[in-house]
Amino acid sequence: MSVEDLKAVVDKLQARIRELEVKAGILPPQLPPALRMVLIGPPGAGKGTQAPNLKEKYCACHLATGDMLRSQVAQKTPLGIAAKKIMDQGGLVSDEIMVGMIKAELANNQECSNGFILDD
Repeated sequence: MSVEDLKAVVDKLQARIRELEVKAGILPPQLPPALRMVLIGPPGAGKGTQAPNLKEKYCACHLATGDMLRSQVAQKTPLGIAAKKIMDQGGLVSDEIMVGMIKAELANNQECSNGFILDD
């Protein structure tokens, strides 16, 4: 079997999977122009494991709050400095700071133009 034959088989299988997902009501017949998804669950539930799969499937960016915090602190942005001060005191970073980080990422990350998957 050639590579072209394998590609044809994969394409056929993907089309059949999509057809079955729509029929089962797992996916809407048409995807929205920009995906907005939030994954919520306790640590170890699989959010970080599933997010890259969803990112690939829907061509959306993956925003992990922990990654954003670490990045902002490392870059010493105003939000990162404020977050580090709170974390160094053992506190929880406020919603205001986290929302600011998410807004900044959505505004500056070109990958987010097709939507996003927020992994809390």
